Amino acid sequence: MDRLQMEARRLAGWTTTALGFTIPIWVVADSILVVLLVACWIAGGEWRERIRRITASPVALSVLLLFGMLVAGSFWGMGSLEERMLAVKKYADLLLIPLLISMAITIQERRRAIFTLAVSLVLTLALSLAFSAGFLPGGWLINCDPSNPCAISKPITCDQSNPCIFKKHTTHNILMAFGVLLFGLLAWKSSSRWVRWGWTGAACLAAGNVLLMVQGRTGYVVLAGLVMVAFHMYFGWRGMAAAVIVLSAAFSAAYQVSTPFRDRVDLVATGVEYWNPREATYDGVTERMELFYYTIGIVQDHPLTGVGTGGFAQAYAARVQEIGRPVPAHPHNQYLYVMVQVGIVGLCLLFWLFAQQWRSAAFVGDAAYGLLARGLVVTIAISCLFQPALNDHTEKLFYSLFSGLMYSGIDPQQDART
Repeated sequence: MDRLQMEARRLAGWTTTALGFTIPIWVVADSILVVLLVACWIAGGEWRERIRRITASPVALSVLLLFGMLVAGSFWGMGSLEERMLAVKKYADLLLIPLLISMAITIQERRRAIFTLAVSLVLTLALSLAFSAGFLPGGWLINCDPSNPCAISKPITCDQSNPCIFKKHTTHNILMAFGVLLFGLLAWKSSSRWVRWGWTGAACLAAGNVLLMVQGRTGYVVLAGLVMVAFHMYFGWRGMAAAVIVLSAAFSAAYQVSTPFRDRVDLVATGVEYWNPREATYDGVTERMELFYYTIGIVQDHPLTGVGTGGFAQAYAARVQEIGRPVPAHPHNQYLYVMVQVGIVGLCLLFWLFAQQWRSAAFVGDAAYGLLARGLVVTIAISCLFQPALNDHTEKLFYSLFSGLMYSGIDPQQDART
């Protein structure tokens, strides 16, 4: 039994390493590896020690409180049994955070997973650059059909003018924006001059990929948020002013030289100016505004308890049935999505989780790991403004895995005492 537990624990560490590589690339592999990780956790034993680690971790407890509230929300309000079960299932990946914290992932295992994520993002970046330049052959990642199959097909929204590779452009840019921070930290921590220059070059290319090539506006905002956090952490409040200057110059230059960037920014301004809640809209900006408008109305009717986990679609349908609007699966905003399902308490629990992660980032290791942990919080918190980032497969698994890895093996109470 001891040998089984030891091997299960070792395999769990390598599973997290593999997940670091597959999350930006392959959904099927993600699902298999998550099942394997859960199986290793079950076989690993040490239940008393695991419970102690969870109860000692503010991050793990915050996740359990939020997930518990979402499960409780499935017992009231609107939505069929199938819709409620599906909604709870979509949030279940959040439990990877306390699962990994309970296993006390080692620093070496964390470093391996972070490095494989960096390698995966470099591969994605290289293929995106090659796709944009027209170097990718058909039948591998592009131009797929039954007679010309692909190993991993690209999303239908991706083309040479929008060179996302494995994920849709929004997800691609979110991950690549985080990659800018990750590559920069790897360059800073490297002791080899050539390796340092290599990671620095990757960071610059990734920033260009986000701003000038791939049309994911959420990635623009995430990149800006990460720059602000990095400057503030290393230069204090004066760094915030410097970050504003750097970002203003970078975004102004991108607006002048990149037609896709300029078009995406102009579309936001036009959509905000001409949006009318009484007229049907179809572009990404006005569609989101329409979803926000009607979802806020539902929240105003059910501010305390919401309409129940899984009840959004029925509540939205009832609100727009007279004007014949289509019913979406979600409101493209995680904060509204949580609030419309479980009310203001659920929203507060989500904010509490982010606050606990931000506070606990001081205990995850050196300054570089602290910045990476806070960068993870900023990435997901900004993403939640424009999409249901805790429901979308890649974003929620990325967030859950690396939150579990970053906050595993630390005891903020003990560190504070010492």
